[in-house]
Amino acid sequence: GRGRGLFASRDIKKGELTHDGTSSNVPFPDAAAWRRFVFSLPRNRACDILDWTWTQKLNEDGEYGIFSALDISVLHNGGRGAGANVNPKSPTSSKFYAMRDIKKDEELLTDYFIYDTVWSKVGL
Repeated sequence: GRGRGLFASRDIKKGELTHDGTSSNVPFPDAAAWRRFVFSLPRNRACDILDWTWTQKLNEDGEYGIFSALDISVLHNGGRGAGANVNPKSPTSSKFYAMRDIKKDEELLTDYFIYDTVWSKVGL
């Protein structure tokens, strides 16, 4: 199976905001700060953080930043391409929207590859 997951507690309409990462994603000022954070954690938590961290530009012309999710959004499982039913409208956004109508109790799936995670662009 997919492990843990997020499931709709009610019907969700296409285009409805399902998660606003702008208020919960944790930005790191640089690679050194991220490393200090990860190395301060017990090994099993450090491995989790690796899964919940990505690089992202916040605007088209901006530089890549390092972000981690430390909230319920980490329970999103992957549904690449047509299998995804919640995603940001662009790779510079941290707001996730329903891409189609989602029924109550349906799993919320995102495309893990929506963000270009380029570790070399952030010094990792």
